[in-house]
Amino acid sequence: MTAPILRTPDQILHAALEKETSARDFYAELAHHCHVDFVKELLVQLQIEEEKHAALIRKALARLGS
Repeated sequence: MTAPILRTPDQILHAALEKETSARDFYAELAHHCHVDFVKELLVQLQIEEEKHAALIRKALARLGS
């Protein structure tokens, strides 16, 4: 399966947002099942970082009017 061709800023940002939210959810799920405190803390931090990235992308989409 080949990735779709992303040509416009809107398409690119929507694809990036999807990746960031997927990564955020991935880290959240791992953290939920992790019982080693320092690993769980790392996973939560990674989840938070991904949400920050998603927020930046949402702001850029708003600037585009998307």
